[in-house]
Amino acid sequence: MSNQVYKVFEEIEFKAKLLAQYWNNFHTEISQHLPESYQPEIQELSDKLETALTQLVYELQNPTLTLATTGTTSSGKSTLVNLLCGAEIVPVAVSEMSAGAVTIEYSKEKSLIIHETPGALWECGEWKGISDDKIYQRLYKAMISYIENRETQPNLACPQSTITYPFRLLKESQLQLPKGTRVSILDLPGLAYVGDQGNANVIKQECQEALCIVTYNSAETDKEKVKILLQEVVQQVKDLEGSPARMLFVLNKIDVFRADRNWPETENRFIQNTISSIKNELTERLKEYTEEIEKLEVVKLSTLPAFLSLQIVAIEESLEDVSLEDVLEDLSSNEEKWTEHDKSRVAKAQKGVDICTKAQQFTGLIDRKYKKGLSAMPEEWSKQNRLGFAEGLWKISYAEEFQQNLRDHITQHFPKLVIPEIIKRFHESAGDAIGRWSLQTTTAILNSSEEKYQKECENISHIRSSLELFLQVSNKQLRDPFEKLETKVKQVLAEESDDDVVTYIREIIDELQRIEPYSDLNQKLFPLFAWSNELRRGLMEILEAVAKSLETGRVSLDSPNLKKADVIQVKLLESCLKRLVDLDYTASVAKNGTTIEAKTEAEKKKLKQLNDELNQLALHLNIVINDVLKQISKQELNRIFESVSELFRCHLSYLEKRTNDIASNMAITFPDSELSKVDKKLEFNFQFRAGFTITEGTWLEKKETLSTGYGTDQTKITIQEAHRRNTKGKSGWDWLGGTVKGFFNDFIYEGVVEQKKYIDYTPRPSDNAVIPSLGELFETWIIQTLDEQTGIVNQITKWLFEQIDVLKKNVDKIQNDIIDRYQERLDKAKQEIAIDYEQEKNLWLPMQEKAKNLKEEFSGLKLGN
Repeated sequence: MSNQVYKVFEEIEFKAKLLAQYWNNFHTEISQHLPESYQPEIQELSDKLETALTQLVYELQNPTLTLATTGTTSSGKSTLVNLLCGAEIVPVAVSEMSAGAVTIEYSKEKSLIIHETPGALWECGEWKGISDDKIYQRLYKAMISYIENRETQPNLACPQSTITYPFRLLKESQLQLPKGTRVSILDLPGLAYVGDQGNANVIKQECQEALCIVTYNSAETDKEKVKILLQEVVQQVKDLEGSPARMLFVLNKIDVFRADRNWPETENRFIQNTISSIKNELTERLKEYTEEIEKLEVVKLSTLPAFLSLQIVAIEESLEDVSLEDVLEDLSSNEEKWTEHDKSRVAKAQKGVDICTKAQQFTGLIDRKYKKGLSAMPEEWSKQNRLGFAEGLWKISYAEEFQQNLRDHITQHFPKLVIPEIIKRFHESAGDAIGRWSLQTTTAILNSSEEKYQKECENISHIRSSLELFLQVSNKQLRDPFEKLETKVKQVLAEESDDDVVTYIREIIDELQRIEPYSDLNQKLFPLFAWSNELRRGLMEILEAVAKSLETGRVSLDSPNLKKADVIQVKLLESCLKRLVDLDYTASVAKNGTTIEAKTEAEKKKLKQLNDELNQLALHLNIVINDVLKQISKQELNRIFESVSELFRCHLSYLEKRTNDIASNMAITFPDSELSKVDKKLEFNFQFRAGFTITEGTWLEKKETLSTGYGTDQTKITIQEAHRRNTKGKSGWDWLGGTVKGFFNDFIYEGVVEQKKYIDYTPRPSDNAVIPSLGELFETWIIQTLDEQTGIVNQITKWLFEQIDVLKKNVDKIQNDIIDRYQERLDKAKQEIAIDYEQEKNLWLPMQEKAKNLKEEFSGLKLGN
């Protein structure tokens, strides 16, 4: 595949300039036959075209290529960013360090800006001419300060940074982009920080037209954690808000399989299984992108050995052909006599040794030919040794294959991502208007004679009626299924029906897609009902984490969705769970529930504490669930908005085609970039309740006594006293033998004393409570979530009607304005132009054909044409 991306942009620029020439030729020719009164409108169109063309050329010559990087937990995303940059400037750590978005713009000059953000506890400002190490350290301090303080300061915003840097991606990619291309790498925050408003704004503003690299942790083998990774992949795709077609998936840390004896087979099996798992998970959850997911681009890479290889080569390029020992031997033993140049040589050589030492972990994976002559001590390696070792690292990392795949990805998708929007703006600014004016004007002149004018006015009236009827029918087709849904929702709310409204949405969507042209949408309307499963899935993920924590007695709230919740609220929930475990609400009690009758003051106190903590659990869970569902709702609403926009684009395309069949010479166009936009004022809100009630009651205290004496001379004593008397002088369990026989029912002690048992019951106050099981507690939340669904469907339905009504109103206005404009042009032509048969035949009919051709030329300005 050719890397000459600039040629695609140049081709569009050439065609656009050619269109301007076509217009110039056309209006020059037609102006010769028009009255002077037409000139202002022609000049206005020419000015608009000149402005639109200038803007188009500028955008084509100066596009913005943004590569956004994101990834699953511990997937090596930051190392990938450093690999793309060719320097260690982004902090890397075992724990997640990417706390805020970092934008790296290509420039020959190095600089760093840490932007002022709410509550910033780190140094903000701008530093020019800064070294790589200083960039790293300042970013590290800002991020670590945020991570350490976010739990205690709820209003603390993530750090936002911008770096200018001469990164290697552009220098060594061999991509031939338009000369003015602005290239940037956008290092997105880790999953735990995407909910921050600052990060959310960056993702929304910058990622819409970005190519994305999504890294996946191939080193993870635990099945449960792999399951979580797949869920994280879905979250990343949702957060990026776009088609997976523009995303390159990287199976990072793939070197882990080289430790196996049959590693090629193991590696290949892993790759095939993982690709299949990723595709299946994405297809199940994001069916609207089924076609794109099937063509998903997945590549393998090991960023760490690749980056270490680059570092070794970079240092060697700045050193002579010597080892560290040679450098030290060449210098005076007295360090005080070293010059700055000497110190620099030693520092570079030592850094090279440190990097080689770090890279030794991969020695066993490298081919033997790259390890010849290597001792166990990297400081003894020659330059040839180090470069050979670096080449071996590069080979096992698949870095070369990754770079080629990245080049191909950019070459294929960058023009598709940028050019269509540029062309659309050009059409809406001038192109459509020129095609419409040319065709309407020539048609009006051809119908300007007295005889034809009246007939054309009747035709316009007929066109209006036909279009009005067509638009009414089309609007009804679009509305009907949703009106049925509205009726069903009202029935459910009035308890006249117990149908599942979400299932009913699926049915009405199926009904809609049996009508032309909506069958072409395939799965694009899936988000209109998929939100229900996503909300339920998010809720169950939280409840399962809580249930597992209480049942096992080990509190752990580590799941993809919980990472998005407010960290302070999650910590409070964790503390509450630990207190419940301490109160013995764990194991079988948590799993099955129990009934407690608290008799003593200590028992009553503990019961009250348990009640308070379960109510606290309800409170904290309510907050966390609301927070998580709010985050999920944002994602799902964005999917709904895009789905409805897709529906409207399909609807508008159909309307445009059919209206032009009805009014072929009106050149009616509906600019979908404006008309397909939807009002995003739609929110889902949730409120949950839980807990249990303590009721006051009584319990009968059981007190057993014995009667003693000879014959009728009896005295009541307690069982404990009888036990004392009968065991007096006997040790251990001896009292059970000898003269003692029988049980404390009705019995006779052999000896002098006859004894009988009496039982008295004394009413005592108690606190009684049925302690719910986790299943019973969670059932409450699940039921409440299901109850909320009807309200959500009701919200969506009302919102849809509002959007459809606005669309209909705007479509009616546009088509009426176009027809009115044609009527004005017809009236003007009748008043100012008189043509005979010869003129009609030899001048205006050919001119109309030229106008049609001109309109088709402008309409044909598309990518790939």
